[in-house]
Amino acid sequence: MNVFDEVMHRLSSKTRMRGLFKDVHIEDLERIVSRLTDVLTEKKESVAEEKEKLKAKQSSIDAIRRMMDEKGISIEDFGQPATGEKKKRNIKRFLFEFRDKDGSSHQWEGSLTGRAPKIFQEYLQRMGKERSDCIIEER
Repeated sequence: MNVFDEVMHRLSSKTRMRGLFKDVHIEDLERIVSRLTDVLTEKKESVAEEKEKLKAKQSSIDAIRRMMDEKGISIEDFGQPATGEKKKRNIKRFLFEFRDKDGSSHQWEGSLTGRAPKIFQEYLQRMGKERSDCIIEER
C-alpha cells in the first residue's frame, strides 16, 4: 500500500483516527484540523471555479449554436477539421551485421537510432565505426 492509500485508510474511520491521534496533544490536533479545514475550503473554491468556467464555456457554445441556426449554418459547412490525423513516422529498418574476433557473424535488425544490442554497441566503440557502416540490407 502506498503512503496516500495508507493515509486515506486511516482517515476513513473514526476508530482508526482515534488510534492514530491517541498520543497527540490537543493543540497539535487543533492545528491539524485547522489546516485540513483550509485545504477543504481551497478545494471547494477550486471546484466552484471549474464549474463556473464550464458553465461559461457551455453558454458560449449554446450562443454560437443559436447564431449558427439563425444563419442556417451547420458544422458540415466548415469542411474537414483543422486537426487531422498525426503523421506516422516512417522509421527505416535495417539489417546490421559484423564479425567478431572469432570470425562468427552477429546480425541485428533495427534502425539508425535507438538502443542496439550490447555486443553491437561494444563493437562500434571498439572499432570506432558508425551503425551505417554495418548495414547489409534495408528492410
